[in-house]
Amino acid sequence: MEGLSTAKRKLLAIDCLKALKEERTFRSLSRELKLPIGVINRYVNGYVLPREERAQEIIDYFYQTYFDKMIDEMSLLPENKYRVTISILTNNFLLALIAHKASGLFEPNVDKVLTAASDGIALAIKMADAFGCRAVYAKNSQEITKGNLLASRTAGAMPRTMPLFLPENLLGKSDHVLIVDDVIRSGSTVSALRDLCEQTRSRVAGVFAIFMTEEALAALREQFTCPVHAIRVIRD
Repeated sequence: MEGLSTAKRKLLAIDCLKALKEERTFRSLSRELKLPIGVINRYVNGYVLPREERAQEIIDYFYQTYFDKMIDEMSLLPENKYRVTISILTNNFLLALIAHKASGLFEPNVDKVLTAASDGIALAIKMADAFGCRAVYAKNSQEITKGNLLASRTAGAMPRTMPLFLPENLLGKSDHVLIVDDVIRSGSTVSALRDLCEQTRSRVAGVFAIFMTEEALAALREQFTCPVHAIRVIRD
């Protein structure tokens, strides 16, 4: 799996270069990255993969210089009050960057990535790919399935109006589960997903969101013993 992880990192570095090349010439990109024009050309056109150390340097540079700007440009409305995620969730490159960054915040032994339909599904799939595991999602409607169908139980001061449903066989008692969502505002969805984990005796290994309110972050870190992280903490 280490070799596969390295290959994915190299391909992500090339995607970073391609994103930069959309707005720059090879010459300006060469000055910016301090790499020969010919080397960048071979990377961008897929003739050769960067070595592992250089790939990580390219990714790190992109995170430090452009990642936050991309997140803001794709999510922040002009009035600076609300965050929308549709542009992020439909951008495969940015989701890969988010998943790569998030994968370093949690223990690597994640067996399942769990989310709620439907906004969290694209993120969950990318996160599962980063961890080399399966993505699972709960729905707010009951469907015919093999075996038992679990329903989340109401808990907390801000109950969900509808329970979440999940086929029982999708989580196992030995699974380490990472709960993810695009936005966590109150934490009620996370509580419902946690309850599904408790019913299957699986262990919550972490909670992650692209955006999370300060209130939710504080509450979840108090409720959970596992890591709780977000790309951007926002004021609700």
